[in-house]
Amino acid sequence: MDTLYAQIADDLALDIQQGLYVPGTKVPSVRQLSKQRSVSISTVNQAYALLEDRGLIRAKPQSGYFVRQGANDPIMAPPMSTGSEPAVVGKSELIGRMLSVVNGSSHTNLGAAIPHHSFMPLRALQTHIQKVSRFQSQEVFNYQFSPGYEPLRKQIALRMREVGVRVHSDEVVITQGCSEALSLCLRSNTVAGDIVAVESPCYYGFLQLAKQFDLKIIEIPTDPQTGISLEALELALQQWPIKIIAVNSRYSNPTGAAFSTEKQESLFNLAQKHDVKILEDDIYGEIGFAQSIHTVIKKFDTEGRVMYCSSYSKTVSPGLRIGWCIPGNSLKKIMDLQTFTTFGPASVSQYAMSSFLQTGHYDKHLRNLTTLCRDNIERVTHAVRQYFPVGTKISQPKGGYILWVCLPNNVNAIELQLKSLKKGINIAPGDLFSNSEHFSHCIRLNCALPWNDELRNAIKKLGELISR
Repeated sequence: MDTLYAQIADDLALDIQQGLYVPGTKVPSVRQLSKQRSVSISTVNQAYALLEDRGLIRAKPQSGYFVRQGANDPIMAPPMSTGSEPAVVGKSELIGRMLSVVNGSSHTNLGAAIPHHSFMPLRALQTHIQKVSRFQSQEVFNYQFSPGYEPLRKQIALRMREVGVRVHSDEVVITQGCSEALSLCLRSNTVAGDIVAVESPCYYGFLQLAKQFDLKIIEIPTDPQTGISLEALELALQQWPIKIIAVNSRYSNPTGAAFSTEKQESLFNLAQKHDVKILEDDIYGEIGFAQSIHTVIKKFDTEGRVMYCSSYSKTVSPGLRIGWCIPGNSLKKIMDLQTFTTFGPASVSQYAMSSFLQTGHYDKHLRNLTTLCRDNIERVTHAVRQYFPVGTKISQPKGGYILWVCLPNNVNAIELQLKSLKKGINIAPGDLFSNSEHFSHCIRLNCALPWNDELRNAIKKLGELISR
């Protein structure tokens, strides 16, 4: 649940967006609002500080708080993509350049979608790692073969009920992050030359996996708010021998698009009609804001057609490398493949994650993380509107912590990446997310960073580089 000051800020923000308070008008004084809402002055001050961070109001000394110019202007969303024909992709050099600076402290990481350590429950994880290492040392320092540690699989199966999926723990496979889950699903269901349909733009890691396995990618037109076009997808299914449909159903990377429950069911029915499998990546699914989606495509799967993948890398720890898949009728193939390649994730990680989930603290952490991500999305959005050139279009995700930003058409995102790295700023150029050149003027921004002067100045400096 949101804090009281955040609720007050959200209520006033809604009033501003709906035009109750127009730009230039004064909002209630701190004392007035304190009396109206029966809260302390300090709570109202926190609410107003949050609204200032979001760029909705500003303080005038001795006069009070006023609505900023442009506070209720609609955000320009990126346009729908156009898709492409099947093709092999390759972006390893660009990816390597972006990831090369992530582990150091010399650059502000607006590029890789990795949460800052302050967003993660590090102290709690340390406690649980020490606990399992001390009391279950024989088990945690031994192999844990596929499908993985049973108590952890049971906890994941139980949590899947919250999104309408009822599975047995024996149907869950623990993997080394979501990347291995996606890799296992692809390798067990395709051969070289097969075609996979994806959203456009699409997560660059998936495109690289497809390249490794000599698969062809067909990009389907995608709306940055509602996701892949089912009409365009059906046309592609009629024209091409597509083997798998790969999608993020909730808070897509990089656009933040989310499928409604009705669209999830329609996509499943379409895959069923054309006898195609679905690879569902739900790695950001638990970081949903207001009006978030509480179902996944896997909910509608009664025949093992949907291969569902996720992980705790975005919500608990990227370094634990704990992911999972629920691969349906590909279960046996995937277990065999994992057994004779990686065996499975480190046992200590599986035991520690299971111990952390057992305490019941995960949901509280998730609420705090979601609030942090939502507030930062709003703050970064405001900073981009303030510092980037006119005509910039910004996604409006309902979850996750990444923004998709379409710059004026004359901007080259790869050149911008090179310039920004020299200035100590890391970004992800749009070219990473497609085999086409449709997104060469776009960038993806990671918002899971502490909001401070360093981050604000990095966005300002980035805006200056774009405007040159």
